[in-house]
Amino acid sequence: MTSHEQLRRAFLDFFVARGHTLVPSASLVPRDDPSLLFTTAGMVQFKSLYSTTGELPYRRALSIQKCLRAGGKDSDLENVGRSPRHLTFFEMLGHFSFGDYFKAEAVAYAWEFFTKVLDVDTSRLWISVFEEDDEAADCWRKVGFPAERIVRLGAKDNFWGPAGTTGACGPSSEIYWDLGAEHASGEIGRGPGRDDRYIEVWNAVFPQYDQQEDGSRPPLPNRGIDMGSGLERMTAMLQGKSNVFETDVFRPLMDGVKSLTGYDGPEEGEALVALRRVADHARALAFTLGEGLVPSNVGRGYVLRRILRRAMMALRTLGVREPMLYRVLGVVGEHMGGVHPELSERAERSALVVKSEEERFLRTLEQGVGRYQELVDGLKSAGGDTLPGEEVFRLYSTYGIPWELTREMAGDEGLQVDEPGYRAALAADRERSQAASAFEGADPGTDEGRYTALVEPVPASVFTGYERLADEARALEWRALGEGGDAPGRELELVLDRSPFYATSGGQIADTGVLRVGSWELPVLDVARRGSRLCHRVRLPEGLAQDALLELLAAGAAIDARVDAARRQAIARAHTGTHLLHAALHQVIGDEATQAGSWVGPDVFRFDFNHFRGVRPEELEAVESQVAEWIVANLPVRHESLPIAEAMERGAMALFGEKYGDVVRVISVGDISLELCGGTHLTASGSMGQLAVVAESSVASGVRRIEAYTGLRAHAYGQSARSQVVELSRRLHVPVDAVADSAAELQETAQQLRKDLEGLRLRQAAARSDELLQPVGEHGGVALVKGELQAESPKEIRGLADALRGKLGDAVGALLAEAGGKSSFLILVPDALQSRGLHAGRLTAAVAESLGSRGGGSPALAQAGLSERGQFATVLQALGRLLEEASTGKDA
Repeated sequence: MTSHEQLRRAFLDFFVARGHTLVPSASLVPRDDPSLLFTTAGMVQFKSLYSTTGELPYRRALSIQKCLRAGGKDSDLENVGRSPRHLTFFEMLGHFSFGDYFKAEAVAYAWEFFTKVLDVDTSRLWISVFEEDDEAADCWRKVGFPAERIVRLGAKDNFWGPAGTTGACGPSSEIYWDLGAEHASGEIGRGPGRDDRYIEVWNAVFPQYDQQEDGSRPPLPNRGIDMGSGLERMTAMLQGKSNVFETDVFRPLMDGVKSLTGYDGPEEGEALVALRRVADHARALAFTLGEGLVPSNVGRGYVLRRILRRAMMALRTLGVREPMLYRVLGVVGEHMGGVHPELSERAERSALVVKSEEERFLRTLEQGVGRYQELVDGLKSAGGDTLPGEEVFRLYSTYGIPWELTREMAGDEGLQVDEPGYRAALAADRERSQAASAFEGADPGTDEGRYTALVEPVPASVFTGYERLADEARALEWRALGEGGDAPGRELELVLDRSPFYATSGGQIADTGVLRVGSWELPVLDVARRGSRLCHRVRLPEGLAQDALLELLAAGAAIDARVDAARRQAIARAHTGTHLLHAALHQVIGDEATQAGSWVGPDVFRFDFNHFRGVRPEELEAVESQVAEWIVANLPVRHESLPIAEAMERGAMALFGEKYGDVVRVISVGDISLELCGGTHLTASGSMGQLAVVAESSVASGVRRIEAYTGLRAHAYGQSARSQVVELSRRLHVPVDAVADSAAELQETAQQLRKDLEGLRLRQAAARSDELLQPVGEHGGVALVKGELQAESPKEIRGLADALRGKLGDAVGALLAEAGGKSSFLILVPDALQSRGLHAGRLTAAVAESLGSRGGGSPALAQAGLSERGQFATVLQALGRLLEEASTGKDA
């Protein structure tokens, strides 16, 4: 048994014997707080117990909590590998008291555990207490701890909470381990909390106050103890190590990394940082992926992707240029599987996720690192010290290198990054992508000056659409949209005091319908919520002047607001369909298929979800079949308004990053789905009729999209598909159930014919090389030849070019190519000239840049686009100049 396993057992046995209930580690994803990225401490799952006035499940608790600190203010990510104790993933030993024992007992337990169970050298222990906490200091003196090694620190070090402006809080007391004078980080004698010589190994928080908004701190209903101790740090103390990476927690992992990578150099400098970082990050990925999370570009998924790519960059430092991290996860499972058997349950899936991410990132990483180095070289030559934010954003958007990683690489070279500039570029990009969501010509903001009030004061709008599809309303404000004048088709935006019209929100599109004012009917084209306003985009009917309408509205004319009921029902079918699809995805492919976005229209929807690979056809069939069963079962669809804490306690799914109020709307479908959702829904699943999955695709790395139809649209889709199969059966002269096999045979035949044709063209090109390749002249002692190629596809073009490269001898080739109606040029460099420093990729990039385009490739063969055939003459001239420059010693 390893030391850390012995420590686990000793800790659990000690506190179980003292009446503590052993509570399993909570998930790394906090269930009751969608705004919190990860569980960062043992107390996260217990924090509500200090303030509750209800019945408690236990008064004493004990846990070994899995924790992750890699995002936000709690992030330790950037210190990992360089610090002797910072980790991304770690385990926290913890014991807790809720309205039971307090400071005296907690101090006594700690002292007994350290002296009787661990038997440590107490002369190397130091204690810190809050500067105003005489009670805690007295407790330590009473157990026999020397007063001269008890230090008092301020609130920054020894006062916990509250997490926000209100809530549980209290002083704390910490135990420090003295590593020795040789580890001092500054002036000798600075003491615990001020010097790296002292490492915190135990932290007992005393939650005893409930801070109020006015700053007062009345006593908590259940004052108690919240003790946390990092298992990795405690292991280092017990093994006499000054670094957590030197313990038997990490040593097997680092040795495994060395074995897999073949690294046999010294463990020092950047290589040592890389070994530590890969070991730590692989642990973090093994546990988070094991809980069903997947890398993505938002929220928790972004943190995982950042960790993964940092680990890949560390592997580059060790000389790795191929997928390797997924194999390191296997080492983690072998080393920690005895304590955490859950690692093996999803080991294969986790490895597939990581390997897929590695392969995807590696495809652009070389170019990204090359571009980064160009930026650094240019910056240094110009005497600068800050990478422009726009370029840092481009490294992320084009090559997938997170800005934090760019910042870290730049820091290693003594450079900085322009973070405000990066943030501005990112925001501008998001604004461009979201611009289409606003009304055309309308301001998406809430500028009061853009509206003209019809009543004073202007109250907030009230949505009544959950209860009714028609309502009587009054107009509060208005503003013009589009061109002025009273021409037919003139559009306005009317703000109503109450409205049954659903405004675009949560992925669901807005209702349409009519507003009746007197004898006039105004079609409602769209609805948006702007702050407290419900804004209805309407078109004036022919014959109704704008001034006449406004006169009616200003006089308080009643508005009969009526939603298109059939369209609303069709939207409800689709929205309830997204919930059933979500539940079915969980059953078929796992809980990691969490929602990442949606668009809901009448009987059609798109549903985006996190998943590392495409959904297989048989899985889609299983999903569709499961939804069909739930539709036939006619499950009740219920709508409730609940306090968010109660909703999360009941297991309601929430979207990370969404902002929820204190009271939320919860939609349940039977007992198979429970989600926070503000949209409109059916009252029973059977009203959906049917659901048909029509497409599955990728929309981003780690994010998949399913498109589906419901109701009559799903029925029409099924009829159309059946008609097409019958027609194919007739044309292929085979039974309906043999259509797929017959089509597959035809496809194989066509592929073989294309392959044969391509091979014939390659042989013809090689045989006609003397005819295809014509000398242009000599530049810088290097012959240049040109040629033209025609082909069916870009792939065939490159195959023909590669065949001709072997016929170049000692000449550089330039080819004008046409495929699929598009022109391009290729540059070919034989092996003999590569050894003299000529590089096809760099030559092509330079020529393309002179044409205002981009291109590149390998040292042997590279390609770039042409806007027209006539540019090829310019290509030859530019290439000739580059060859002349290369002969003078310049890099080509």
